[in-house]
Amino acid sequence: MKIILIRHGKPTSADNPKFGAFEYIKWIRRYNSSDVAQHSRPDNINDSYQSYYVVSSDLNRAIHSANIYLSKSPEQIDKIYREMAIPRYKLPLQLKAWHWVYLSRFLWMLGYEGPFESFKEAKERADIAADKLIEIAQSQDKIVLFGHGFMNRYIRKSLINKGWLLNEKSNAYWGITSLES
Repeated sequence: MKIILIRHGKPTSADNPKFGAFEYIKWIRRYNSSDVAQHSRPDNINDSYQSYYVVSSDLNRAIHSANIYLSKSPEQIDKIYREMAIPRYKLPLQLKAWHWVYLSRFLWMLGYEGPFESFKEAKERADIAADKLIEIAQSQDKIVLFGHGFMNRYIRKSLINKGWLLNEKSNAYWGITSLES
């Protein structure tokens, strides 16, 4: 059995302006609803993935990535594979968008709570997602998931803890992680 995790392409709204907490919340909403940018395309396309069962997160950038990479829609779309929360804290700061993301994720991983999924809950969801992928792989043999950076990383960790062997990993946009059992 094989499971391939592919991170989506760079989103159209992955810009990096400087703003305060209120604008950061709007930026997250735009980021979460965006497609893949016109200039973001995979360097190398593995044609053998055409025969794989295709699964995707329900966020636009993941579904759009599957369409770009394979020229077809996923057979299964599920919100369980969504990116882990991009936390939003109301801090009195002016930061660039990605500095907000890094700072917020750091606080989130330390356990600071807010109106979003906790880090602990997100890791539990990744473990459930890994179980779901294993279940699909047992019937389909070879699957490819179009997902997200943080979520793919924790799904990978869960699969390795469940005995899957890591052949290749990349967390970059269009990055491929390959595991087999």
